[in-house]
Formats: sequence, structure tokens, C-alpha cells
Amino acid sequence: MTRPARTVPGLLLGVTSLDLPSRTTRDRMLEVAGRFREPESLAVTLVRALDAGADAVYAVPSPRLRAALRELRRVVPVLPRLPLTPPADDLAYEHPLLVAAPDAEPGLPYGRLRAATTTLAMLPGGGGDLAARVAARCEVEAPALGTRAWAGLAVAAPITDLALAAGNARFFERMVRFGRTRFGGVAGFESHNLGPLLARLAEWGIDADFVLGAVNPRGFAMRPDADAVLARMAAGGVPVIASELRAGGTVALAEGARWALEHGAKGLAADLVEMDDVGAELRALAR
Repeated sequence: MTRPARTVPGLLLGVTSLDLPSRTTRDRMLEVAGRFREPESLAVTLVRALDAGADAVYAVPSPRLRAALRELRRVVPVLPRLPLTPPADDLAYEHPLLVAAPDAEPGLPYGRLRAATTTLAMLPGGGGDLAARVAARCEVEAPALGTRAWAGLAVAAPITDLALAAGNARFFERMVRFGRTRFGGVAGFESHNLGPLLARLAEWGIDADFVLGAVNPRGFAMRPDADAVLARMAAGGVPVIASELRAGGTVALAEGARWALEHGAKGLAADLVEMDDVGAELRALAR
């Protein structure tokens, strides 16, 4: 099958560490959280990132990000990581399909209406379809990020890896189609198991626009191991956006980014916890 002409983001500013656990020290997490406690400081950083060459912001629909976006008149392209899966709520899909999202913004009836419509459209046989449940949650949560500049959809790693473990090829196929249509851009998957995911997508013939996962010189968080991941990347197929570029803080950001690109990554995702000067460091990566 010929891949559609879609532009995969080459450089993402990740801000998910402000709301979800990240692979760094507690002191570093507290430092970064304190730096961006006020929405104005995060808003300024988003603008600096775009001016430095970032294609989009990789984010979850959190109150902190919503407040920052409201500070700006400028349109900020957002690649949403959906659905929102806090650690205490991961994989909890035994509740009713149209349950409110954990961090749903009050007063978003449009999102809930879209969720109901999407669920019905994706449930031809009724009941139990994981893709329909996940799409419904995405519909509820996405409007909280605004609708002016969605850059696509990235399915959150806990959901991706659940479907991967279950061998649920249909989930991946349907979420790619849903993400492209609903979010008007690329559709892909975040994963903590990059090697197995690339292998299964190739086996199933699923042309996701990207996968996002750890790629770095130390093999940190590269599963099942660095050699297996690099072999799958060398085989071609779905483009990889590399994250965990600093390998838990053990290498410099520029070194990790250079290594990832030299080993086949098509894009980079640098998170706030990996940078001290967002503008300068992203500008260096963009070059």
C-alpha cells in the first residue's frame, strides 16, 4: 500500500512531564513544575519553542496547558496524547463507554456529543470494542486543547501497549483511520515497547504515520533491547519519533538527538525536563 503524503513532525516540544510521571529525578520534576507554575511562563515557552523551529507541542489535555493556551493569541499546533491516562487510572476500560474523562473540562457538551456519535459509528456489532471506547474518550478530552491547530493524534502508550499485548490488529487499523479523519493530520502511537510494536505493525501491514518511543545512545527504555529496536528501525516501515533522548539524564540532549537521527529516527521529541533553555536547545536541534 502506498503511504499517503503526510508530514510527520520533525521536532516536538514535549510538555507531558508537567502532568505525568517522567523518567527523571524527583528534584528535577519539582524544579520544572515550579518553573511553569504560572500559565504565563508556559505560554512564553510555547512561543519560544515554535520560534526555535518546533513543529508542534506534544501534550495531554491538562488544566495547566489549557491556561497557557488561553494566554496566547497565536495558534499553537498541538499533537495531543490521548486519552489521558493518569497512573491511578491506566487501562480502566471496564466502566461505561461514555464515562467522563478524568480531567474533562466542565461545559464541553460538544465533545460528549461527538463521543456518543463516534461510539455508535465504530460499534457495528455493539459492545466491547476497544477502539470505540478509546475514540470516545478522545472525543471527550480533545476539545479541552482547543480545535484551532490539531496536528494529528498520538494514542497514549498505556493504551497502545495494551492493544499490542492483546494482538489487537483491528484496534491499530481503526485508530489510524479515526485519528487522520478526526484530527486532520497524522495518526500514530506512543509506546514503551517500540521494538515489538514496529514488528507487529509491519506484520499486520498497518501504515501508521509514526510511532513515538525511546531511542538513545544508552539503550535506556528501549525494549526489548537496543539492538532489536535498531534492527526494526533499519528495516524501514513506520517512521519513528525518538523520545528519551537524554537517556534519563546521562547524555547531553544534542548528543542523544544526533545519535537517534544517525540511527534512523525521522523526528525528535524533546521534553521540558530535558532542557534548561528551551529556545536555544530546540534551535540547535532544528539545525
